[in-house]
Amino acid sequence: MSIPFKEPSPSYNIRLSLEKSKLTKFYKSRGVPRSKQKKLLIASWNIANLGAQGRNENALKLIAHIIRRFDLIAIQEVNENYRTLASIVKMLRGYDFIMTDTSGNRERLAFVYKKSKVKPRQLFGEIALRKREYPKRNVNVRFKEGGKYKLKKFKNIRFIPFDRNPYIGSFQAGNLNFTLVNVHLYFGKWQNSRKEGDQLKYCRRVLEIYAMSRWAKRRNDANTTYDKDILLMGDMNIPVMETTNSAYKALIQFGMQPVNWLTNVGGSNINNDKTYDQVAIAPDTIQDKVLNVGAIDFDNAIFNDKWK
Repeated sequence: MSIPFKEPSPSYNIRLSLEKSKLTKFYKSRGVPRSKQKKLLIASWNIANLGAQGRNENALKLIAHIIRRFDLIAIQEVNENYRTLASIVKMLRGYDFIMTDTSGNRERLAFVYKKSKVKPRQLFGEIALRKREYPKRNVNVRFKEGGKYKLKKFKNIRFIPFDRNPYIGSFQAGNLNFTLVNVHLYFGKWQNSRKEGDQLKYCRRVLEIYAMSRWAKRRNDANTTYDKDILLMGDMNIPVMETTNSAYKALIQFGMQPVNWLTNVGGSNINNDKTYDQVAIAPDTIQDKVLNVGAIDFDNAIFNDKWK
């Protein structure tokens, strides 16, 4: 079980009006659209330790202000204490939320949606594979030793059940029906570790990505699928969008189409150098309806004095 990040000491004194003003200018400079009648704005956000740490009212209001820009938001890392999320949604008049029970790290996955724009449909559940469906495959681990990159192949690595089962939600917006799969996949250890135990934990991550992508392909092919317009989105812990990386290769192996937002701002982490958060679309489905995708690097707009 991971330990939440330490809370800042002393606590931040958030000047809410100032930070909201910065965000307004930031959205304009980044070309972030506003919600319109015939356009749907979907977001994914891993709000670290949401409910596991104390956040003052202004912090919650600032989170709500960011969420309010969108119509439907997939949120990861909602703690067992979901009341923090509930408090945020209460600040968002006209919004509601649906969530899972707890799983790995006592986390939940949630969908927050604008009720006037988005309607939940009939299909909600989790991806949980039957034992006979567990994939087994070889995984290449690329690591650095003595200043040089080396490649180690692990053979017949078997899938271990998801640490946090991906959360499936079906929605309707106007005439558009679609299924979102909200994911926070296993991290384990850094790929660059020279320890075999760490490398095997990285292999587990790769197998989770592989199993999820294979599931999406099979649902896309099946005649009994409720809705084939499937979008995978969330924290997939994919560090780079390169085919030399086993995690990314597992994502695209079954034809999933990741959206390349990398050129917009860099990465989706604070250092802007890792592409952990992804949006991937099942082949030949909803792709032609996606107008634009990008990472909202709001950390470049708010708390400038804190970063210094």
